[in-house]
Amino acid sequence: MSKLTSEQLVFLKSQSISLSLAVDAGHLSKAAREALMKESGHKFYYGGAPCKAAGHTLRSKAGHCIQCDTSKIAYQLRSSAAGYVYLAHSERNGFIKIGFSEVEPYNRVTWLQTSAYGDVNDWEIKRSIRIQKDAGKCEFEIHSALEKWRRPIVYQKNGQAIECREIFACSLAEAEKHFLAITRAY
Repeated sequence: MSKLTSEQLVFLKSQSISLSLAVDAGHLSKAAREALMKESGHKFYYGGAPCKAAGHTLRSKAGHCIQCDTSKIAYQLRSSAAGYVYLAHSERNGFIKIGFSEVEPYNRVTWLQTSAYGDVNDWEIKRSIRIQKDAGKCEFEIHSALEKWRRPIVYQKNGQAIECREIFACSLAEAEKHFLAITRAY
């Protein structure tokens, strides 16, 4: 059994990560660790093999060092959060956007339209579902299912180039088929 070091405690506090989200699971096999974390709801673990870069042992569910790459923290927390997964459609361009929102996405459509997200201003929400756990994961599964239709779009907003990676060029029927099949599992 491992214990969190004072350095790890300071790090977790600096990242506003509750101690209840971390578990000593480094002594377990990968399968046992994944099962424990899924069942218990823990997002991070410690006590395993040190990372090669700096010897840290705080890891994300996927085994990434969260001290070397703090972006993994936000990804893990978003991936496992409750929220809405939605499917937006642009009639004019024939584009699909699969997104995640912590708030009701029918309110988000105004933002998508007024910001001309992806250079599109006629977005309409066609499907939306509240997912109690792992909404971000559900969103990414739908993205994966639609991968062959992905259309990364770069557009200018306030003088900055913004890349949209959750836009797809497939039929609404095709997108809805995958959306419904995947969200049913959640």
